[in-house]
Order: sequence, then C-alpha cells, then structure tokens
Amino acid sequence: MEKFEIDAEGTLTAYHNENKDITELTVPDGVKYLNKSIFKEYGNIGTLILPDSFQYIERKDFIYVSPSRSLCHASVHTVIYRGVKFSPSFYVRDIFVMIRDKDYSCVLSHDLKYPVILQIYFNDGDDITTAYIKKNFKKFFVFLINELDVQNRLGFSMHIKDALNIIERLVKSGKFITKRNIETYIKIVDEKECYEVFDMLNEYKEENNF
Repeated sequence: MEKFEIDAEGTLTAYHNENKDITELTVPDGVKYLNKSIFKEYGNIGTLILPDSFQYIERKDFIYVSPSRSLCHASVHTVIYRGVKFSPSFYVRDIFVMIRDKDYSCVLSHDLKYPVILQIYFNDGDDITTAYIKKNFKKFFVFLINELDVQNRLGFSMHIKDALNIIERLVKSGKFITKRNIETYIKIVDEKECYEVFDMLNEYKEENNF
C-alpha cells in the first residue's frame, strides 16, 4: 500500500510503500516540495513524476547520508514535470525553473537547455517559447543537425532522440524557415553533408514557391 505524508506547507515529508522495488513514482497534486532523502529506501525508483503544483527542486533532494555517513545518490535518473523529461543533474534547479517559469535566461550548455525548450515548445506551443526558438533558431538548427549526424554515424542518440523528426516538425511549422532565410539553412546542411535535411528543405522551398 502506498502512503504520502504531506505537511501544511505542501512538503512531501515521508513516503511509504510496501513495494520497495517500485520503479516509477507519481507525486500527488498539491505537493510543492520534497523532503531531502525521502526516497532512500526505494533504490529502484528510476522515474519521478512531479505535479504541476510543484514549486522548487534541488540536486540535494536526490542525495542522502547512508548509515556509514557517506553521501549516496538516489536512483532517479528521469524527472518529469509538466510533461518535460530531464535528468536530476547538478543543474536540476535551473532546468526546473526554466520549465516552471518559461524563463530561458539561465546559462546552460546547449545539450542541457535545448532538449528541454523543444519539449516545452511541442507540449505547449506558447508565444514565449516560440519567440525564443525563433530568435535563436540557427543555434537550435545546428544543434539538431549535429545530433542527427551523431545518430547517423554512431547509431545512437547523444542528447535528443528523433532529431530528424524534430527538424521536420520545426521546418513544416512554417514559423522558423522562411523565404528570407531558407538559403542559409540549405547551405548549412549542404556543408554538413546532411542530405536528408538538404532534400527536406529543398522540397519545402519548392512547395512554398520560395
């Protein structure tokens, strides 16, 4: 049987489950914070799903002190918040705030920042996120092309899955590739020898009479 203990401030202070081997945990709506070390007895929780009500998270929420007084990391490798998946890495607080507030001013490497922003865009399609991607589209595009190149050469994804599908969705949305800039992107993929996207852009150019 599963039981959540939540205090008046919305902090999840304790979690109880007869199944110690639970691999995915959904935190109930209304919870705003996690008590540190709350999941230390559940070493197989790989995915933690947070409610929209959640307000704040830090890396230390996934670290606890073992009986031997050494620091241990919880097994959680994927956090899902508002439909966005991310890792509870050293930068988990910045990523969380970025999702919560749609504030993209934080300084993070592209491999941490762009996959999250793209998820937000495809989930919500809101004006703030669309405007940010549009302003920085060349950087997003090159990032995705590099990801696709790794997938094609090595057969696995580095930081983002299905890069080709994401590029296609962005191109066909009509919001980012225009008559004014399409030659710039055709040149980029030509130089990268990314012929899948090269053909895609030329087809898009022909369909729209650019």
